[in-house]
Amino acid sequence: MSGASPKNPLRVGIGGPVGSGKTALMDGLCKRMRGQFELVAITNDIYTREDAEFLTR
Repeated sequence: MSGASPKNPLRVGIGGPVGSGKTALMDGLCKRMRGQFELVAITNDIYTREDAEFLTR
C-alpha cells in the first residue's frame, strides 16, 4: 500500500452475498487504516442505510 497517494489512490472493492461479512471487513479495514490514510467508504445497499450509518460511527 505504499504506492497509494492523492494522485494514485488505493481502491478496494468488496462484494459477496448477504451475511458474508462485507460490512465487518470494511469496518476492520477502516479502523486499521484510518491513522495512515484519508478514507472514503461508498456503500451501494439500495434497500437500507444501515451499513452506511454503521460505518460512519
